Order: sequence, then structure tokens, then C-alpha cells
Amino acid sequence: MAEQRRRPADALKLLARDEEDLAVISAVLQDALIPVSEMAYLPEEQRFALVANRFRWEAPPDRPRDNFERRFTGLSIGGVGAVRRRGFRPG
Repeated sequence: MAEQRRRPADALKLLARDEEDLAVISAVLQDALIPVSEMAYLPEEQRFALVANRFRWEAPPDRPRDNFERRFTGLSIGGVGAVRRRGFRPG
């Protein structure tokens, strides 16, 4: 039987449909650590994906805001026809 991965009950799941939604995702990813090795462009799917280690800015529902932590987060962007880089080397 395949291993089932469970999302934590307090996991944040967002979808951006407009600029305002994108601003929320941008704020959530503020101060995220994203190694170049964790970025991938999938041209056949027209998708760019990455894994970030982000600071958890939102308050957990069952704990006070003073419990600071980092969380691994996946980001997937669809409809991407090409990817270019500027200002850093992929190696």
C-alpha cells in the first residue's frame, strides 16, 4: 500500500486568481529560503515549481503568535511558457 502523506491540520493552502491574491502569497513567502536546486521548470506541463523554507507569519489556530517557526512550502505556477533567470547563476 502506498504511503499516505497527511497535511497538518493547520497547513496553509492558498490559490491566487488576481493581483490581490498574489500579494498575499508574496507576503507569505517573505523571508523564505529557496535554494536554486529546489526550483524546477516543467516545459511539457507549462509549470514552474519550487520548494521554499518559509517563516510562518500567520498565527497557528491553537497557539499564540509567539511560537515562531519555519515551514516547508510548495509553490506551483501554471501556464508558464518559458523561464529566464536574472541576477544569479543556477550552479
